[in-house]
Amino acid sequence: MAGWMLFLTCGVCLLTPVLGGLLESYKNVKGAYDYVIVGGGTAGLTVADRLSESGKHTVLVVEYGYLEEDGFEAGQTTYNITSAPSPALGNRTFSVDIGCIVGGSSAVNGMIFQRGTAKDYDIWGELASPNNTWSWDGILPYFKKGIQLTPPKPEIPADFNVKYDMKYWGNNYTNHSIFATYPNYLSPSLYPFYQALKNFPGIKVTEDSGSGKTGMSYWMTSTDPKTGLRSYSRTGHWDNLNRANYDLLQGTRVRKILFNGNTATGVLITPRNTNNSLSIIAHREVIISAGTVHTPQILHLSGIGPAPLLQRAGIPVLVDLPGVGSNFQDHSYASVSFRFSTPPPVLPGLLNPQITPDNLGRIGLGLSLSLPTVSPTFSSLAARYLAQDPAAYLPANTHSTIVAGYRRQQEIYAREMLSDDFASLRFSAPSGSPDFTPVNIHPVSRGTILIDPSSPEDEPIVDYRAASNPVDIDIAVAGIQFLRKTMTTGELGQYNATEVVPGPGWESDEKLGEWLRQQSIPSVYHPVGTAAMMRREWGGVVDGRLRVYGAERLRVIDASVMSVIVAGTTSMSVYALAEKGADLIKEGW
Repeated sequence: MAGWMLFLTCGVCLLTPVLGGLLESYKNVKGAYDYVIVGGGTAGLTVADRLSESGKHTVLVVEYGYLEEDGFEAGQTTYNITSAPSPALGNRTFSVDIGCIVGGSSAVNGMIFQRGTAKDYDIWGELASPNNTWSWDGILPYFKKGIQLTPPKPEIPADFNVKYDMKYWGNNYTNHSIFATYPNYLSPSLYPFYQALKNFPGIKVTEDSGSGKTGMSYWMTSTDPKTGLRSYSRTGHWDNLNRANYDLLQGTRVRKILFNGNTATGVLITPRNTNNSLSIIAHREVIISAGTVHTPQILHLSGIGPAPLLQRAGIPVLVDLPGVGSNFQDHSYASVSFRFSTPPPVLPGLLNPQITPDNLGRIGLGLSLSLPTVSPTFSSLAARYLAQDPAAYLPANTHSTIVAGYRRQQEIYAREMLSDDFASLRFSAPSGSPDFTPVNIHPVSRGTILIDPSSPEDEPIVDYRAASNPVDIDIAVAGIQFLRKTMTTGELGQYNATEVVPGPGWESDEKLGEWLRQQSIPSVYHPVGTAAMMRREWGGVVDGRLRVYGAERLRVIDASVMSVIVAGTTSMSVYALAEKGADLIKEGW
């Protein structure tokens, strides 16, 4: 049956030979595959490419979105989801923008391409089940495999000191790669900020933005250097592959995972805008790559999750796994603006006519800063955080295993807050007017993404629970006070900066805290953590090999398995995670 498709029309079973490729309809799908992947986004297409490249195994990707042009068109290429109110942020609600398209959020993101610090990936290993291979050293080979670097252009003035080191990158150009590209253009107005910040106390210049170190470095864009177009999971892991053993079914929802006992045997699918359903067999494994928002929903609908929630929804409990949908994290920010009374001069030597904008975007300058660099009271803040009762900052009646996991994260974060190697804040140096968006890069508040028991197949309830732990406000306050210091002292002090936002009246830490609760945004569209790779006794959902606890032949490979968020945009880490996840599967062949 492997080379034939099985579908139902008017109650009649038909057999038709098909080749691999884009399936326009569920009627073109084969009845069975070796691997069925739920979700054709950043991770899903990466895993599918790697599992199908030998030609020995058949792979089906089922994607709710469609194969269409990349870009951001709200309501068309993104899901229409609004969060639950955030009481600590004035009961405001927020748009939850995630990609609803082949390529997932890699098709609609801002194309800023960054890694976290080495500490982030070491913490993944510290929280995962014993004898795992997750660490900075364990994931760096997959960054190098999955991401190809386009170095800076030689005509960029040496004054900018755009540094890179190829030991952190791959450098093979193929049609099926993901590219980290230094664009041709660097705004001359960035130069005075670079010069001033590199000499500011505590700020180090790293040798490469991919080195896993805190400090200041230039970041790239996810752009194909030859075409100037977006480089994302579709271009790198689907377009032009034309493999007979790799099918993509678009416009189709996976309603649940099918089981024989506790062994995953396939999926039940329903095309969009129809009531038809069809079962697809997975001979080897089902891999969920539906993303942080929808992966927990699929697990819930399949009977895997917190038993009380599933029972309220009328779903038979297959595996009581309390952590499914908990541990939700995202980066948060609030915009801060200044104006210079004395504008910094633009050095004539930087106005090189060769340095003109091209279709690759512009190079950005980012700072990934530790708490000791930012806050003079960092040790007392860390101690105050460690002294908290973890249950006091989680939802009422949170399962004891989730409380234990949060406590373990609390111990790790409090320890790392004292280190110069762990980033607490990140912001980009302005390439124009001095406007900043300081980002809380390791928030300590934890939210949930859970099905609505009264309507479990509708969009899940996304609750950021932003700033539910007041330490997040304390860290954000420290970040704004740090920006005020950098803008008014040192080399930038000569330009007589005036703060516009927040501005007068918000000078003290207490007033800044009030302002942040009014203005903070709890998402930079980097949701992670809802199917965490942690020990089961700590509320984990998958083990160190990404296998779902209590189930057989079922894995999760996407951003939802990140136990803690990384200090950077998340897409590059998802590619590396997916590359490593595919190898973990292959080790069992």
